[in-house]
Amino acid sequence: MNKTIRPEHVMHYKTHANSFFEALPVGNGRLGGMVFGHPQKDTIILNESTMWSGSPQDSDRPDAHRYLPEIRRLLMEGRNYEAQELFSRHFTCQGDGTMFANGANGAFGCYQVLGSLRFFFFQAISFSHQSGDDIKDYTRELNLEEARARVHFRNYTGEYTREYLCSCPDQVLAAHFTAKKPGSIHFALTLDREENFETSILPDMTLQMTGQLHDGKEGHGVKYACHVRISAVGGKVFANSGRLCVTGADEATVYVTAATNMQGFLGRNIRDEIAASLSEMEEAEKKGWLAIERDHLQDFQNLYKRNEIAFAKPFDYTDLDLKQRVLGYSPEKEDYGLIELYYHYARYLLISSSREDGLPCNLQGIWAQEIQTPWNGDWHLNAQQELYWLAETGNLSECHVPYLKLTKELVEPGRRTAKAYYNMRGWLAHTCTNPWGFTSPCEDASWGSTTGSAAWQCHHLWNHYLYTCDKQYLEWAYPIMKEAALFYLDMLVEEPEHHYLVTSPSSSPENWFYDEEGRMTALCMGPAYDTELVKSLFEYCIQAGKVLGQDKEFITLLRDKVRQMAPIQIASDGRIMEWLKEYREALVHHRHLSHLWGLYPGFLISKEQTPELAQAAEKSLESRGITTAGWANAYRLAAWAKLRNPDKAYEALTMAFRAATSQNLLNLAFHCDENAEEPELPDIADIFYPFQMDGNEGHSAGIALMLADDQAELLEDGSMRIAIYLKPALPKQLSEGYVKGLKLKGGFELSYSWKKDGTVEGTLKNLCGNSAAVFLGGVMIAKSSRTGEVRITCPVQPLDTTGHNRDDKI
Repeated sequence: MNKTIRPEHVMHYKTHANSFFEALPVGNGRLGGMVFGHPQKDTIILNESTMWSGSPQDSDRPDAHRYLPEIRRLLMEGRNYEAQELFSRHFTCQGDGTMFANGANGAFGCYQVLGSLRFFFFQAISFSHQSGDDIKDYTRELNLEEARARVHFRNYTGEYTREYLCSCPDQVLAAHFTAKKPGSIHFALTLDREENFETSILPDMTLQMTGQLHDGKEGHGVKYACHVRISAVGGKVFANSGRLCVTGADEATVYVTAATNMQGFLGRNIRDEIAASLSEMEEAEKKGWLAIERDHLQDFQNLYKRNEIAFAKPFDYTDLDLKQRVLGYSPEKEDYGLIELYYHYARYLLISSSREDGLPCNLQGIWAQEIQTPWNGDWHLNAQQELYWLAETGNLSECHVPYLKLTKELVEPGRRTAKAYYNMRGWLAHTCTNPWGFTSPCEDASWGSTTGSAAWQCHHLWNHYLYTCDKQYLEWAYPIMKEAALFYLDMLVEEPEHHYLVTSPSSSPENWFYDEEGRMTALCMGPAYDTELVKSLFEYCIQAGKVLGQDKEFITLLRDKVRQMAPIQIASDGRIMEWLKEYREALVHHRHLSHLWGLYPGFLISKEQTPELAQAAEKSLESRGITTAGWANAYRLAAWAKLRNPDKAYEALTMAFRAATSQNLLNLAFHCDENAEEPELPDIADIFYPFQMDGNEGHSAGIALMLADDQAELLEDGSMRIAIYLKPALPKQLSEGYVKGLKLKGGFELSYSWKKDGTVEGTLKNLCGNSAAVFLGGVMIAKSSRTGEVRITCPVQPLDTTGHNRDDKI
C-alpha cells in the first residue's frame, strides 16, 4: 500500500451541533445516541432498536384468494385499471396497514426515539458568572476507527474534554468527562421524551425513565426502561428536583442502559425490561470507563479495520470544519478525502446499527429523533435492501446476519399470507414489514402490490453464501429459499400473447404507466422486476441444491420453469422493458430502477456476458436521468459502475454530495419532480426531509464497485470460479490510491494500489480454495487456485505452469 496516502477516518467540526443533521451518531447495534456537543446545554438523543409501537395483527384478508381469478382475468384482457380497482377493494391488507407511513398509533407501529438525555454544564457559569461566551479552541469530532465522539474546548475556568462511546460487549452508552483543573466538573442531567414516560430517582442515585408505547389497539404496547447513573472521581453526586447532579468532580462517567420487553420475532425477548436495564447498569459501573473503553475498541476495530480505501488528494481539507466541506462541495474542489470519509462512515454506521443477535438496521439505522419516524422507520422490501449492499463487499459479513434472520422470521407469517391471498404453497412478503411480521399487501394497490420481495430477500441469503462459502450456513438458508420458490412456482401463469410464464398480479415498485385509455395504472402481469428476481431465485435454488446434493427432481422442475419464463426484453427504443408491454411511462424520471434489478444487485446483465442487454440497460439509465433521493442516486451510481462507465458513476457520486448528504454525512431522501429532466436540487443547508441510511450504504457499495467487481460461476463439484475485475469503473479523478481488505465472492480478499502510470500492485487472499482470475482492462494479470495469497502486479510478471506468479508465497 502507498504509505504516502493517508486515508480519512475522522469527522471534524469547529462548532457544536444545532440539529440532528449535525449531531454525531454512536451505536452498538441496539443502543444508539446522537451527540450534539454543546458546551453548556448539551443533548444526546437516545435510541434503542426495539422501541416499536404497534403489535401483531391479523392483516390478511381470509377470503382474498376468491378474487384472484377475476383480477388475473382482467389483467389477461388488458384491463389493468379495472383489475387495480378490484385489487384495491378486496386484495389489499385488512385494517389500516402501514397507515400510509404514519403508523405510530396503529397496529403496524413505528420505530420511535427512546428519549433525550439533557446536560446542563456549569463550568462556564461557575454558579456565579452567567456568561458562557468565552469558549475557545472548540473542536468536535467522530473518530470512526475508535467509534468515539469527542468534544474539547477551553474557557476562562479551564480546559475540558468529553468522550462518548456505545459499547457492544457491555451494552452501555458511556460518556466520560475530564478537566485539566481538578474539581472543576459540575453538571446536572435530565431524561425525557415527547410522550408516554415517567422519571424518578432511585435510592442508589440512578435516574430511571419508564413507559409503554401504543399497541394500536388498547394502548398496552411495548414497555421500556432507561437508566442513567453517574460515577465521579472526587466531588459529589446528588439528586435535586428530579435531576442527577455532580459538583466539584475531577472526572465523571455517565452510564446509560436501556431495554424493552418486546416479544417480537427478533431481538432479546426480555420479560422484565427494568431488571434487564439495571443489571447491565450494575455490570457497566462495576467494570468502569477504562475497561469498557478497552473492550469496546477491541470489539469494534476487529470489524472496522478490515477494509479501507484511500485516494491521492491534491488538496488537504482535513483542517476545515466538515460542515464547510459538505455545504461548499463542488467537483472542482477535488475533495477526494470526502469520498474516503463517506465510505468509511457507511461501514461505521453499519457496524454501529447491525450486530449479531439484534434487529437488523431499519431505514434510519437505529438513529431517530421522532415519535413518528419517517416511513415508520420500518423495513421496505422493494429497494431498501440497499441497507446491506455494502455488508459483504465491505468485509462485514457478520453485520449482514440480522437481516438474513429477518428473512427467516418472515416465513411463518408469509405462509399465512400466501394461503389467504393466493391459496398457494410457500411464503411471500410484499412492500413493507415490521418486527410484528407484517407480510400482507399494503393498503394502496399502486405501491403495496409488489410480489418480488421474498425473492429479493432470498438474494441476500444466497449472496452471503457466495462470499462466505459456509456450507453449514447454506443448509440453514436453503429451506427458506426453497419455500419462497415454491410460492413463485405456484404463482406463475401463462400470459396470452407470447405464452411466457409470468407473475400475476404484481407491479413494478412504485411506478405507473398509462393504459390504452390514458389512465394511470400500476397493477400488471410479469413486470421485468419480478421476472428477474424469480429467475434469479430459481437459479440460486438450483445451485444451492447442487452444493448440498439435494432435490434433484426439484432442480429439474426449476430449470424447466426458467426456460418458460419471459426473457428480459428490449423495447423498440432500445431500452429494457419495465413491463410486458411497451406502456407509456407516467413518470419518465422515476426514482426506482426496478427493471434494472438484473444488472444490480442481480447477476443477469453484464458487459462481459450479455452485452446487448447491458447496452439496453445503459439506455434505460440515460432515460431515467438524475434524482435527488439519496438511495435512488446510489442505485444509479452502482448501475453505472456495473456498466463500466466511470464518468457517469462519478457524476452520480458528486450528486450524492450536492443533493443528498447532510452536514453529518447522513443520507437524505428528497423526492424531486420525476417528470423534470433537470430537477431542482434541495438546499442541504436547510434540511426538512428525512434521513435514510440506505443511501449511505448504497453509495459506498457503488464506490467499492468502482474499485473492483466480480462474477461467480458455480462448478459441477460445488466449487466456484470467480472473475475479478480491477478498476472496472474508476474515474480519472481518482488516479492514484489503494484499497485494503475488499471482500469478493468465493471467499477472496483483495488489497491493491494503483498509480497514474498504470502500475498496479497488490495481493489476493484465497480463503476458501476456489479458483479466480484477475483482469485489468480485459487482460488477465493473475490467477489463484488454492488457499493462500498471490501477488498482483501490472506490468505482469510471468505465470508458472500452476497459474501463479513465480515468486508467489503460498
